[in-house]
Amino acid sequence: MLKSVAVLSFFSFVMLEGCSKSPYSNGIVGPTSSTPVTEKIPGFIGLYHNSTGTIYGGWGWPSGELIQTAFNFGLNGVISQAQYYGYTFQTNLVDNCTIWNTNKVYGVLRPPTEGGVVNQPGDTILLQPFAQSPGMIQAAHRFSELSKEYPQISGIIIDDFFENFQGGKITVSQLQEIREALEGKTLDGNGNVEDTSQATTPNLRLYVVVYEDQLGISSQSVVNLIDGVNLWMHHQNENYTNLDQYISTVKQNYPGKGIIVGVYFKNSLEQMTPVSIKYMIQNSISKYDQGEIGGALLFSAPWLTQQYITQQRWDSLAIPPFLDSLYYPNLGEATGTVIDARTGNPVANALVSVQRLTAKNTQLVSRKFTSNEGEYSFGGWAGESNGSSYEVEVAKAPYQPETFDIELQPGMQIVLPNIQLKP
Repeated sequence: MLKSVAVLSFFSFVMLEGCSKSPYSNGIVGPTSSTPVTEKIPGFIGLYHNSTGTIYGGWGWPSGELIQTAFNFGLNGVISQAQYYGYTFQTNLVDNCTIWNTNKVYGVLRPPTEGGVVNQPGDTILLQPFAQSPGMIQAAHRFSELSKEYPQISGIIIDDFFENFQGGKITVSQLQEIREALEGKTLDGNGNVEDTSQATTPNLRLYVVVYEDQLGISSQSVVNLIDGVNLWMHHQNENYTNLDQYISTVKQNYPGKGIIVGVYFKNSLEQMTPVSIKYMIQNSISKYDQGEIGGALLFSAPWLTQQYITQQRWDSLAIPPFLDSLYYPNLGEATGTVIDARTGNPVANALVSVQRLTAKNTQLVSRKFTSNEGEYSFGGWAGESNGSSYEVEVAKAPYQPETFDIELQPGMQIVLPNIQLKP
């Protein structure tokens, strides 16, 4: 059964009204202990689509590991479709949010050009989307409802948006309905949004896929309805060195919107070169460090698994040692426990929201419930010049929310002092 909407609604009120000052709000909270990590920390790189495939291994990485277990990706997409590359929707989502403890999850919506439909009134079972012709409005509503139980769900991404928008397959009014469904407004029996209903998940974010050859498309109506752009390159091999230019154009045409960079690993039709892939990843890491983007998604899991690529291809990509050099050593992890200030008992299902603080913006890094033991953990960027400061907010009705800042340490797991919630 889904957890009470009151938890999320209360947290949304806290975000709007501001948290009251507490002992934790007076500065940066130092850890009670820190330990070098022995496993990969989940960060801001992940998979647009996951798969049950396994890796070849090498460079100290074991062969035959599940791709998610091997890389411990921290930002993943989950497509609103009954099954995809070996995962049912339910297994993929639940594993991301429980077993793998991923920082953030985005729902991926199939548009009409990809076999979806805008409105599919029958596609209403939360953990069992349609296998054929899944609904986009219903998917937005699905992720809204599921985010109340799995707060790692941060929003949705509409795949191939402008192909459908320009072709009239998704209109501005339909995009508005998708957004309102994502915000948690009620759907009637015909799959239409009830405009006067309450938005129960206004924190969720709507992203649309934009390709490099679509950056000049201008639609203020679209800009007003979305929260971010998922930037991909149709011709990555030819255009990868233009990444900085494309990000600048997104900022100009979509002011104030978030950016997630997409990196193709495709091994079909047009094989992506190791040079273009590594350039995209390396520059995405740099852009994230500077606060320019909010993450990077890889397309996709199959093209990194031994079920779909050759050993030669895996060896030529050499992604494990590349990430072992530039990425994993610069991630840090924090763990802690939330307790009742009066009784000392652990507080389960408290909502822990983590924002990364940079000179340019504030980025949501993770949003999770505490366990039955009151415990929480998250991974984040801690390396290079700008990436170590984080604001942590803890909220659960009827307690007073608590807010404090921390610094992550590269390659270290820090244990934070207990967070004591007061009535």
